[in-house]
Amino acid sequence: MLSKHSPLLRRLAALSVGVVVLVGCGSSSSTKAATTTVASGSNTTAAADDPPVSTAAPATPASVANNTATIEVTVGKDDFETTGGKSVFSVPKGTSVTINLTDPNADNNFHLHGYDVEFDGKKGAKATVTVTADKTGQFDLESHTTNKVVVVLVVTG
Repeated sequence: MLSKHSPLLRRLAALSVGVVVLVGCGSSSSTKAATTTVASGSNTTAAADDPPVSTAAPATPASVANNTATIEVTVGKDDFETTGGKSVFSVPKGTSVTINLTDPNADNNFHLHGYDVEFDGKKGAKATVTVTADKTGQFDLESHTTNKVVVVLVVTG
C-alpha cells in the first residue's frame, strides 16, 4: 500500500522542502544595498524545487554593447506579471547584465534565482543588480514581498 502512494509522498516531501527553501531564502543580513553585484564564477545554484515560470512570449534580445546589457523594469507597468508573462529578456552567456527595478508603490525585496542574490528596493527608487551571465538557462527575478515574478532573464549559449 505504501508503494502505491510513494510518488505522492515524494511530491509532498518535495513541496515541503520547497516551502522551507522559499521561507529560508531570505537574507539574515541587515545591511542590504540598493546596488548588488555578483562576480563571474560565483558559487551560486538554483533551487531544485523552484522550477522556472512559464512564459507567454519568446525572449526579447536585450541590447548588448561591449558585452554589457541593461534591463529596465517598472513594477506595475512593464513587469512579468503586468505584461502577462512577456517581460522576458535574453542575453548571450558572458554578458554583464544590469537589471534596474523600480516599484513606485511599495518597498520590495527582490531575488534573482540561479544567481541566488537578493536586494532591496525602496518605494519609487531604482534598485539595481549586476551579474555576469555565466550560466545558460532561464532565471526568474521575483519579488519576495509579493511572491510574483518581476522579470525573466534567459542566458543563451
